[in-house]
Amino acid sequence: MEVTLHLVAVTFGLIVLVSYAWKVMNSMWLRPKKLERLLREQGLKGNPYRLYYGDTKEMFKLFKEVKSKPLNVSDDTPPYILPFHHHIIKKYG
Repeated sequence: MEVTLHLVAVTFGLIVLVSYAWKVMNSMWLRPKKLERLLREQGLKGNPYRLYYGDTKEMFKLFKEVKSKPLNVSDDTPPYILPFHHHIIKKYG
């Protein structure tokens, strides 16, 4: 009797764990990749989906580059204010 009850509890725990793992995987990998594929089929370009950090490394790199350059009065300001957004618009239109 105890073995059966223990087996049922372990099985239930595994089902809950697998269910939770599936939800996490679906929300963090499958759904974004599906959305990326659908957008590409519609002709929209963009950076590929990257788990966890996304575009943050590139954003910080561009921001660091912009901070190292002085801003002149005659310069265009959007590349200095939002360097990543300016880069994406130039790259993908």
